[in-house]
Amino acid sequence: MRIRTLCAVAAATLLIPLLAGCGEPAGNETPAVATLRSAPAASASAPAAQRERPVLGPDDGKAEYDRYMVAHRKCLTDLGVTVPDDHEKPRIGPEVRAAAEKCDLLVPETWQDRERRIDPRYEDRLRETAQCLRAKGHNVTVGGDPVSILYGDGTGANQAYDDLQACEKQVFKESLKKYRGAGNAKTS
Repeated sequence: MRIRTLCAVAAATLLIPLLAGCGEPAGNETPAVATLRSAPAASASAPAAQRERPVLGPDDGKAEYDRYMVAHRKCLTDLGVTVPDDHEKPRIGPEVRAAAEKCDLLVPETWQDRERRIDPRYEDRLRETAQCLRAKGHNVTVGGDPVSILYGDGTGANQAYDDLQACEKQVFKESLKKYRGAGNAKTS
């Protein structure tokens, strides 16, 4: 009995200071023990979202792509990088990598690549596109990494090009509205 009483008193003596530290400090007191507190909410002046690459829309062609690549090349040369022609071996080093990080935001992505990144239903829509192509007589599946439409033979993509455009316009109708005339933004 005596041992139990001593144990109870010892436990209470040890627990009371610990329990006292669990509450909020009174006034300007500093808490005696570490407490878990939530991080402050992000302020309204937090940096804006990371810049996105430009998007080549469904109606943009090689000329639009080339315009972006001219801006990309100019960005690199403005940062002191010698951009090789087709016969030179590119220089690689820390300064080139740093310049590429800044300038690669000027290299456009296709509207399909953007949708692949942002649309959680992209794969489902791609399957619908494949179903549309099969209904038009093309031998296609969906797969790969990144996921895309796969053709049964080497010439299937060329033969299905017009039908693919029509099927994408049908399946991605709402998404395509965002990208009409997307390449008309200035890059310089």
